Amino acid sequence: MTQGQKEAPAVRSGASRVMAILDALTSADPTVFPDGLSVADVARILGREKSVVSRQLKSLLETGLVSRDTSGRYELSWRLFALAVRAGDQRLTKLAAPLMLRLTEAVRERTYLTVLSDGEVLTVHSESSRRSIEAVNWVGRTIPVNRSSSGMALLMDHDDEHIIDIVRRGDDGVPAREARELLTQIHAARERGYTVANRIFDPELIGIGAPVRDFSGRIKAAVNISGPAFRIEPHIQAFAGHLLTTVRQLQGSLSAEARSA
Repeated sequence: MTQGQKEAPAVRSGASRVMAILDALTSADPTVFPDGLSVADVARILGREKSVVSRQLKSLLETGLVSRDTSGRYELSWRLFALAVRAGDQRLTKLAAPLMLRLTEAVRERTYLTVLSDGEVLTVHSESSRRSIEAVNWVGRTIPVNRSSSGMALLMDHDDEHIIDIVRRGDDGVPAREARELLTQIHAARERGYTVANRIFDPELIGIGAPVRDFSGRIKAAVNISGPAFRIEPHIQAFAGHLLTTVRQLQGSLSAEARSA
């Protein structure tokens, strides 16, 4: 930086300086910088003194937000990615909650928001139907992907071999025939846009699930309706219509947030 030159207003605050460095590391072309950026690289991108950038990178290294290899090159750390995923999940829950409440009121059955976690279905939010007989609250707990409508929904974009692999390596030792049957159900779900888990988790429950996609089209989560089979079975198509409407609204909210970010 030349004498008398001032930093742009966007990078004057400490937080803005940190974000500028993280943005520089994020935008680095992996074909040009396969091992990350050096201090000199970051300083050149940001137009800052090398000594200043070096101190800032060392501070970020101490917090665990960036990592450094043996050659002294920096890149974003896995801890930062984990924090970003957690923040995204929290935002997803906040956007989904009011929509799920309306869905629950429309179908009068419990609804769930789930994500894929280490090959299992993790429930991150649920809305109660407040009926005396309903599916249980499952927030914070996991179930195998082959035991729920959400699990099938979360796997809808995976290729067939990957689906079989995920299902068969689970703790409950799913036999090959059962894994193939699940795959057939997922194929049918792709055609109609939603999944149906007919008494596969509990002999008295039916679940209907649909994937939630982010702005890029990637499946980020799933929403499902679950309740007693005797109440849900006569209304599967109607409930699925309400579910798909809710999912489209949630996807619209996620896309709007991405555009405004």
